[in-house]
Amino acid sequence: MQIEKRGSTNINSQIRLGSSVHVLELSRLSSQGVPRPYVLDGFLSNAECSDILRELEFALWRPSLTYQRQNDGQYHDVLNLPFRVSETAFQEWFSSELTDMLERIEKRLQTVVAFELSHLEGWQAISYAPRGHFEYHLDAGYWEGHHAGDRILTFLIYLTTPIKGGSTHFRALEVDVKAKAGRLIIWSNLFLNGFCDHRMIHSGSPLLRGKKTILVTWVRQKSCRTAHK
Repeated sequence: MQIEKRGSTNINSQIRLGSSVHVLELSRLSSQGVPRPYVLDGFLSNAECSDILRELEFALWRPSLTYQRQNDGQYHDVLNLPFRVSETAFQEWFSSELTDMLERIEKRLQTVVAFELSHLEGWQAISYAPRGHFEYHLDAGYWEGHHAGDRILTFLIYLTTPIKGGSTHFRALEVDVKAKAGRLIIWSNLFLNGFCDHRMIHSGSPLLRGKKTILVTWVRQKSCRTAHK
């Protein structure tokens, strides 16, 4: 199993976030010009994962939707089985205790990569039962004209360690990241010119045994929230 490709550029580059420019350590997100996910183990402790999972028991869960282009040319959230088989809980339905935990996690994320909190989408928790999966897709390229712009970065945190299956597979990069409780993955979704980087196509591989629960959010090009929900 290949977790990530090695190598670094030792160069700090800039990504434009709307009207402001923030310096990100893009050397961690590329190797000789080829994008790669940055994997950080132990970002959350086992105790923190357990606390979050406990709070998620009280969240409102619904079948996961997929943002897809429809016959009218517009994008809408739709139920698309078997393309995506999982359940989602949105931050707006999280407990106050869990919201407090997420605020601490966001501050911790800012020690890993620079971003404005106002550019961060609300968190989503995704739960997969056996045979649950998410087919190959991109996290960006769908929000042209949106007031917040497109998704620059993805933050994905595993809260559980499945017995078998459930990895995140980047097909074009030949990178497969195993699900492991407390592990953080960060990847860039856009070229520096703001266009979608199609090399970042990825899937949530089928869960074969055990339980898989993740937290995920995205950094937008412009502000998309003014306060935590």
